[in-house]
Amino acid sequence: MAVLIAVVVLALVTLAALGLAREYFFWRSREDNSPQTCRKISVIIPMRGIHQWTVENLKSITSQTTNAEVDYIFVVDTPEDPAYGVAQKFGRVILSKGPGKNIALATALERVDGDCVVVADDDIKPGSQWLHNLTSPLAKYDAVTSYRWYVGSELCHRVKLSLSNLAFPAMLDERSRFVWGGSTAFRRELISELIQRLPKYVSDDYVIYSVLKERGGRIWFAKSAIVPTPDSKCAVLDALRWGIRQILMVKWHAPIGWRVGLFIYTTNFVLSIVFPIVGVVASNPELLLGLLLHPINLAKDVVRARGVGRHAEISISLRDVVSTWAVGTLAIPLAIWTSIFVKCVDWRGRRICR
Repeated sequence: MAVLIAVVVLALVTLAALGLAREYFFWRSREDNSPQTCRKISVIIPMRGIHQWTVENLKSITSQTTNAEVDYIFVVDTPEDPAYGVAQKFGRVILSKGPGKNIALATALERVDGDCVVVADDDIKPGSQWLHNLTSPLAKYDAVTSYRWYVGSELCHRVKLSLSNLAFPAMLDERSRFVWGGSTAFRRELISELIQRLPKYVSDDYVIYSVLKERGGRIWFAKSAIVPTPDSKCAVLDALRWGIRQILMVKWHAPIGWRVGLFIYTTNFVLSIVFPIVGVVASNPELLLGLLLHPINLAKDVVRARGVGRHAEISISLRDVVSTWAVGTLAIPLAIWTSIFVKCVDWRGRRICR
């Protein structure tokens, strides 16, 4: 039994080490430097309500350096929404045909006239080159996506960042890459199909990704378009609920990926935390081998944080990385296990069940 445990632990340690090497070479790889081929970019930003950083975020989103014409389209549910008046200061505002982000996106897509389209969330605070870096690779690829990096110093921000970063490994390889609806660009050829399919699904990411894959489209991950996301004060429980909701989107739309993640993170938790505790109590040194996973996983997080900081020009301290990693060792498996039993989520006033 001891030999079997040692073999399993060493196999997982080897896989973790390979993952670390993969992460290192990904962040060292060159970014795409294609020239801008978009003549007009339609940027769609669905909004519901306003928050602490809304105005600053919209200033950043609409203050981009690019040689293409840009049309900012904000979509809200009603003129009574506080977001309506705020958005009017930054671009044209249209009313959604129904509740939910996907219907809002479909409504806006009916009104775009750009040859390139960007969908973005209102909680991101991108740098001035974000739009250019997100759209210029469309010269070679069918879609370009980036991702967020939560900025904050409280415990709930650590929980949110650790859970959000679960998606990064999938972005490292084109075969597993998906599109993130908070910052994604594509050509207008997808518009008609997206208008038809978006209202039928909960996840806009899944719809855009599905349409691309059915067409055999290629997705580029723009490291230099990663967006800081300043987060308002929140409670740890709210951050966990947020993470569970994100995991449920994967469970509902990509169940195989969810099962793989459940297996990996459960195994990692058992071998790196449960077994060492039992090993100390029972004086069984073989069970302590799982502790080798911790420095490898931490090193992977450090490499990722340095890569994000360099490409997105975000200041990320080693202390922040270590504290987020420590919180994630418990928050990630807890959120994944909870997703086994949760059937409904609340999202911006809507209750969604599967």
